[in-house]
Amino acid sequence: MKKQIGILIAGTANPHIPGYCRGFANDPGHPWRIIAVAEDDPARMGNIREILKNKEVKYYSDWRRMLDAHPEADAVQIGSDNKYHFGMFKEAMARGLHIYSTKVPTMDAEEGAELLKLSADYPKTIQVELELHFNPQFRYARELVRSGRLGRIQSVYLTNISQSPCNYFPNWGDPELSYGRIVPIRPGADYFRGGALTDHPHPFDLIRWITGLEFREVYGMSARNQRGHLKVEDHAAITGKLDGGVPFFINPSYSNLEERVPARRLLWPKSLECNLKITGDKGYYAADYFDKPLYVVGKNYASPDRLIVDMAPRPKLNPDDSLAGSFAACVRGERSVPESSLEDGLNAVKVMNAAYDSIYGDCVVRL
Repeated sequence: MKKQIGILIAGTANPHIPGYCRGFANDPGHPWRIIAVAEDDPARMGNIREILKNKEVKYYSDWRRMLDAHPEADAVQIGSDNKYHFGMFKEAMARGLHIYSTKVPTMDAEEGAELLKLSADYPKTIQVELELHFNPQFRYARELVRSGRLGRIQSVYLTNISQSPCNYFPNWGDPELSYGRIVPIRPGADYFRGGALTDHPHPFDLIRWITGLEFREVYGMSARNQRGHLKVEDHAAITGKLDGGVPFFINPSYSNLEERVPARRLLWPKSLECNLKITGDKGYYAADYFDKPLYVVGKNYASPDRLIVDMAPRPKLNPDDSLAGSFAACVRGERSVPESSLEDGLNAVKVMNAAYDSIYGDCVVRL
């Protein structure tokens, strides 16, 4: 087994963090060894303690105290609310740690520019969580496009839609915690940036990663929220042009309805979707990341007597060909750059903010 890297987890507000903890808890060959976790929310910390109850892990309520206490760590995973990522990034860099950031690194353009400047000569690995780079359907799409088998690209359509997570992750419905500051979705609106568009960076990354084309024009629209209680936007539609005038369409919305329950339950058909359609002058390709079969569940299920769509089994990849594995391979010096970089994450954010600016000003934003 390859040497595990020692990692600290700074914040667990991002709902993907429990998944990383389960991976470590259940896999003796996991590429990471979690040394310590810092979290100031008792409920979230209780959840993580339960997941890691059979592991020797230290726990802290203050992430800076955790960093002070563990100079032996190789890396830190930033899992806090988006608002705090920038400060954690800078502190981790000051300590010379490898950095793994959950998405997004920051929604603030000035903070992003400073991070890029600081990272230019930074000798350690910085990886941003863009997990769909590792999905076979999208890797194959990239191969088809980059090899020219689809011909000249005519259009790209990509959705990343879901239920709203804000009932069971209320911090995700807080515009300041999610977006980093309070900005109305349009002049005079009583709801704000930080919702579905901030939650779903994948289309803004994948289109660029798959096609090699840059975004040039962005036009976004968002009407009144479907969920009147939310303080962040729950839907948007974004169109525009890539290099060469290639048109694109992105839907990053909370389009699929959910039950207002306090614990996460993906109860309705197609609770999550990520649909890609690429048209070229030689061929067409379509894929759904959450490729799922449908079936009716019985009376003993959490949501009885419903039509449910469940995730299909995913192929088991080489351990290094994963989010955690790619990062660990970089830390060990076996890989020169991570699959999903800080630059990738911030390029996606640039387009996301262009979409927000377009919605606010009802105008085309040129990049």
